[in-house]
Amino acid sequence: MSDVIPIRMPKWGLSMQEGTIVNWWKEEGAAIAEGDDLVDIETSKITNVFEAPQGGTLRRIVAQTGETLPVGALIGVVAGSDVSDADLDAFVKDFQASFVPGDEDGESAGGLAITNVDAGGHTIRVGRIGEGDGTPIVLLHGFSGDMNNWLFNIEALVAKAPVVAIDLPGHGGSSKEVGDGSLAALAKSVDDTLTALDIGKVHLVGHSLGAAVAARFAADNPTRVASLTLIAPALFPGTKASEEFLTGVVEAQRARDLKPFVEMLFADPSLVTKDMLEDMMKYKRLDGVEEALSVLRDRLVNATDAASLIVDLKKIPAATVIASRKDQIVGAPDAGALPSGFKVIWIDGAGHMLHLEKAGDVNALLLAAIS
Repeated sequence: MSDVIPIRMPKWGLSMQEGTIVNWWKEEGAAIAEGDDLVDIETSKITNVFEAPQGGTLRRIVAQTGETLPVGALIGVVAGSDVSDADLDAFVKDFQASFVPGDEDGESAGGLAITNVDAGGHTIRVGRIGEGDGTPIVLLHGFSGDMNNWLFNIEALVAKAPVVAIDLPGHGGSSKEVGDGSLAALAKSVDDTLTALDIGKVHLVGHSLGAAVAARFAADNPTRVASLTLIAPALFPGTKASEEFLTGVVEAQRARDLKPFVEMLFADPSLVTKDMLEDMMKYKRLDGVEEALSVLRDRLVNATDAASLIVDLKKIPAATVIASRKDQIVGAPDAGALPSGFKVIWIDGAGHMLHLEKAGDVNALLLAAIS
């Protein structure tokens, strides 16, 4: 008899506790391949497609459309045709009887181990997951974000290598002191963090401001970067940071004031949820956040670091740039103005948050770049 394989509610990000089934893309009895779009799941943050973790036949859909279940709960079953319906029913019954919400074994790779690191005199929050001695993948988020911005990417990446997600200074759980807010200062903080973690060479992935920081780090430390992937990079040739967005985020005092600016991040504004806005407002109310974001906003709007970064891009042997032509936050990079070792890949149907809006496509590109 072939194996009976449970499909469980995934854990995306640090705070996900449950998810709601929005739509099944496959019917019972359908053949599925690993990586197929299987089911749309809505979290308090955003809705995303959950890809089939393994190929086979979808013999049971346990969680119906509209049903909300905790992380790790059984939502479907994959099995071969030689497994009887009675055996499937018994498997589902036994699973449901023994399942305990919050059981660590029921959580997917979205659960990062969180630590605080003393890096250059600053406290930096770091999330780590994955075993082995392989070159780690280091993730740097964008302006006003944090490591939770990678909630749809970590599970795919950790199958390839250990993952380290860093909250940049001024963001998330890290110290709110950003100094002059320069790319050099932020890149030095990344360097100090990796040194404190005893990490040498890395696969470096950055988004928006984090992409500019990643490029600055790579230009200053080219031998330490095994691969460089930049998603919607700020301060690149052809780009211009949106003062409307940046100032809107800095000055918003209520969730409803923040909403129109957060909606600018996405091609589909309906992806912005109430919980997403409330989480951003909780972060903005922390001591030092408004001051830190204001410093970073001013440097981005004035493109203070752009000229030196653009000149130094030639120090980077190769990079993959993932971008959208409908990005309202930084615009589209000028591919023709980048060094010959840079490859630009365009993603349709997304805005600035490509790694959330088109996670499957971006994950495939990340894995290809790392390989």
